[in-house]
Amino acid sequence: MNARAIALAAFFVAVQFYTSLAALSPTPPVGYVFLQRGGALVLIGSTIAASLVALVELVRARAGIPPASRVLLGAWLGTALIAALLGVDPRSGLEVVGMLGVAAVFHVALLRFYREPGVARTLFVAYLVTGIVASLTALAMLASHRPTALYALNHARAAGFFVTANQLAAYLVLMGYTAFGIALAARAPLLRSLGWAATISGALALAVSFSRSGWIGAAAGAAFLLMAAGRRRVALVACAGLALALVVLPFVPIARHDPADTFNRLATLSAGVRAATLFPLTGTGPMAYWRVYPALRPPGGAEPGSFGALHPHDVFVSLAGEVGLLGLVAFAVGTAAFARELRRRLGAPGRDPLLALAICAGLLASLVQGIFDTIGVVQMTFVWIPYAALALAAAGDGLLPAEPGVR
Repeated sequence: MNARAIALAAFFVAVQFYTSLAALSPTPPVGYVFLQRGGALVLIGSTIAASLVALVELVRARAGIPPASRVLLGAWLGTALIAALLGVDPRSGLEVVGMLGVAAVFHVALLRFYREPGVARTLFVAYLVTGIVASLTALAMLASHRPTALYALNHARAAGFFVTANQLAAYLVLMGYTAFGIALAARAPLLRSLGWAATISGALALAVSFSRSGWIGAAAGAAFLLMAAGRRRVALVACAGLALALVVLPFVPIARHDPADTFNRLATLSAGVRAATLFPLTGTGPMAYWRVYPALRPPGGAEPGSFGALHPHDVFVSLAGEVGLLGLVAFAVGTAAFARELRRRLGAPGRDPLLALAICAGLLASLVQGIFDTIGVVQMTFVWIPYAALALAAAGDGLLPAEPGVR
């Protein structure tokens, strides 16, 4: 096992728990946070250290940035930098841009070193074991009602190592679909067993998170996989059911939810739209929305400093509010570059699409869930950039490219 494999695996595992970095955020502390400032510093330090190792390895290998990644990373980092410099809180914005840069190093390094012996296997084993532990721990915490504060704040919904049940669901839809892809694609008994264990435990934890947005996102991922697998009629039925759920489910109070939350979200969303209207081109700047929220708070909106006041709870409105129209265009440009490169890699002879398509299903599930509960630039940093690299690497080289004998 080499330094490249360890660094890439360590980074990818650590960023799954980015919500624990709330202890370092300039925003007011909200909810139950597992890691205090010291623990959060260790977590962020580990991601930076892993990225530095990857950067040194990239320099030693004289590796360049693939054209598609150059477009994606350039568009997303460039617009975030402009929005930070022109925003209402440049310091916080530049810190976010710095973390975008750290994630970008991982992205390039994974694409460059994925096919080397031990890299993919180390990353996937570490990732799946972490997913199993996180899912089973969430189930155990829910069953034991511990920590009590976390259990109460989430209205008896599973939240695990995350602040809210919806944050757990956001993790699980990505982890679950990635694990499912590994379970289907793996020939090695260890990876196949870990893949199925992570898929099943993640699905159970998602079910008891009672996250409507998570369930809708998971359904969108399933419809995508059915369509990609050629089951078009079944996929169309699934899409019709999904469309109905998108219209009805977010506004139907169900068990273990605060009934007021359904209506508070509408007020929260309107505040986000107002921010995007007042700062149309480059937004308020990354992580600056909460600073302008008190002046934008609509009647019945969340109290300043509360969880509902930290972001608009919609990924696209959040992007519009934080990085403006320029950021939305950059998101579209980067996504298009990713899709073209993915199609090109999957179109090459002998490619196994299962894992790449499963990762894409997770990304789509995350985006659909984000309609109801995601911070745009934060998701871009810790989710889209890393998982885009994993999807592209898997599309080009399969599950264990350097170890075909044990696949």
